[in-house]
Amino acid sequence: MIFVRADGNPFIGTGHIMRCLSLADALREQDIKAAFVTAEPYVQNLIQARGYLCTVLGTAYDQMEEELSVFLPLLERDRPELVILDSYFVAPKYMEAIKNIAPLLYIDDMDAFDYPADAVVNYNIYGPELPYPQNKRYFLGPRYAPLRKEFQGLERRVVRERAENVLISTGGTDQYHVALRCAEYLREHPLQGNMVFHFVLGAMNQDVAELERIAEELPFVRLHRQVTDMCSLMLQCDIAISAAGTTLYELCACGLPTVTYILADNQIQGAEAFQRAGLMPCAGDIRKNVHFPRHFFESLNTLANNFASRQHMSEQMQKAVDGRGAERIAVEICSIFR
Repeated sequence: MIFVRADGNPFIGTGHIMRCLSLADALREQDIKAAFVTAEPYVQNLIQARGYLCTVLGTAYDQMEEELSVFLPLLERDRPELVILDSYFVAPKYMEAIKNIAPLLYIDDMDAFDYPADAVVNYNIYGPELPYPQNKRYFLGPRYAPLRKEFQGLERRVVRERAENVLISTGGTDQYHVALRCAEYLREHPLQGNMVFHFVLGAMNQDVAELERIAEELPFVRLHRQVTDMCSLMLQCDIAISAAGTTLYELCACGLPTVTYILADNQIQGAEAFQRAGLMPCAGDIRKNVHFPRHFFESLNTLANNFASRQHMSEQMQKAVDGRGAERIAVEICSIFR
């Protein structure tokens, strides 16, 4: 049994949970059972719906050392073969306490300190550039991006000359109301040619009612909730707008030309790295720009009107990410920790 310690809620979104679920699915294919441990119950139903046990500690997600009095007895009782930890709120003391009981693998994005873990995963495009100390096992770069099975080994995308279907992804919570602001902009500026805009709404989106009203008014705005096959939706679309989280790696696997944007500090490095690599243009940090919808659609139109650029971008995206990262990590876990 492997324990996965991660959180999701309206404040931090569901990205940590989703990538850990992808990894848990890959471990299951290796006949390794995984069980989740969360601070709060927000994502318990989501985890259980994927077939995994989920223990809720009843603690604060951002005060992790305070949970040790609850979490450590759980570890002592069940003695997992490995703990997979995915949180930005960890500190050395917390990690050392876990490592005294079970081997520890940490999923990282920032290289905040020398993690007292046995192995570290950083699948970000900038992961290999970080100055990690060479005292543990590392799995770095997009080849380790833990994507769902549906994104593995996709055929090369055939890029259509006309971009008519646009995917707009705003994350699990959309705390900055990006979907609503974009839909309102489209209502006020309906000069987008024959484009149809597909809004993917996360489970915790608070603007669903207003978005449904706009979608009833505008036939070119379509809402997608509780999407069970995101890969198929991405393959149906010609271009995308997405926050700079794990979704970018799914978009790469699908070869879907994308304009990205920043809505959290931990996304800055990734968005800038994707832009430097020529994989995705970045429309900026929405927290610093009240006119972000206009900039989104200006960048989108520029990309939509350049077929050669979209074709090249799609090819490079699929070269960077083949979708088999979760499988690679699961195989490494089997070879190292079993």
